[in-house]
Amino acid sequence: MPHVNFVSASLMTVLLSMTYFPAVATVSGGIPDAVSNATIPLPVGNYTSLHLLGSAVNGHHTNQNFVVTYTDGTTTTIKQSLSDWWGPPQDYPGESIAMEMPYLLTPTGATLDHVAYLYRYTFAINSAKTVKSLTLPANRNVAILAVDVSNTVVPAESSSVNLSAVANVVAIVKNGTASTKGGWDNEGYAYSASLLGTSITSGGLTFKLSAPGSTAAPVAQTLQISGAPATTARVGQFYSFTPTVVAPAGSSLTYRVANKPAWAQFNAMTGALSGTPSTGSAATDADIVVSVSNGAQSAALPAFNITVQPALVTPAVAGTASLTWSRPTKNANGTPLTNLAGYVIRYGTSSTALNNEISVASASATGVEITNLSPGEWHFEVAAINTANVEGQFSAIVGKTIQ
Repeated sequence: MPHVNFVSASLMTVLLSMTYFPAVATVSGGIPDAVSNATIPLPVGNYTSLHLLGSAVNGHHTNQNFVVTYTDGTTTTIKQSLSDWWGPPQDYPGESIAMEMPYLLTPTGATLDHVAYLYRYTFAINSAKTVKSLTLPANRNVAILAVDVSNTVVPAESSSVNLSAVANVVAIVKNGTASTKGGWDNEGYAYSASLLGTSITSGGLTFKLSAPGSTAAPVAQTLQISGAPATTARVGQFYSFTPTVVAPAGSSLTYRVANKPAWAQFNAMTGALSGTPSTGSAATDADIVVSVSNGAQSAALPAFNITVQPALVTPAVAGTASLTWSRPTKNANGTPLTNLAGYVIRYGTSSTALNNEISVASASATGVEITNLSPGEWHFEVAAINTANVEGQFSAIVGKTIQ
């Protein structure tokens, strides 16, 4: 059910009685004419403004991200709040009412006497860059019915954007026709074609609509390719890049590459460039160009280089040796040991050169852990020490291989 801010008693009566109305639709309203949660290709060019017709559904939705992507890979993100199409309008900054309609269509195609709104939004974009696409919020409850781009504020210099290739929402249906694909609000409700017609003029701009029966010629969609391939690869590590392509519906695409690195493979079906450089690969593969064609149009990425870096040298991992011993109880002359103070441990990488030494100042200790040992063979010996700082006889040398 669409979002309702309040329901009067008379409206509730209408909604309940509709449960018993027979379906009067004779033709399915199944032609998508609006977009939600998708990326819309824009006519390639430099524009100052982007204009949208749309609304939120199932409630007001605030701080939604609209992302304009340019052909150089940079983006502009605009946050916009949208009012619900059932109202009441929230007058969010950047939002204005494009059209107020006295009724809307129910899932059966019947009219419902409830005001429906369509809002206009205008975004400033970077006119110094060439636009490529508009990515809508990842939110089915935000839907766009029409898009225009303009070079200036002069309406005559605006261009309507064709939504047919990415349309996934049925927004406008004829009276008496049931909508499909969930309608405008994903609950089966939709705008009336009798009220909207084939175009809407708002704010000095004329937006072309894909309403049923419309004969408005769509703006031709341009084949576009984009992506930012990594410009470095490393010996022994896998490298992969796949471009993003926007093409007219029904296009059969073929990809090509010029100056492909000898260590890489290229997929002519997807445009993927991938592979693992080996020792001896060229230091730099220059002027690589990935392109795409649909037979009628072609597009190519700017030439790029890939510099192959040496394999990473894995640093040696420091090792650890754990030593244990038995606590002595007698002196060398056989008398009881009563003044044990601790132990001294000598160690090194040669049994004849135990150049490292540590002390354990605890008479009760029976072991110690020696860390930060480099890989290789290590040798150890231990002796007791008394409170007079006199060392006893060292133990036999033991060894351990650190890997």
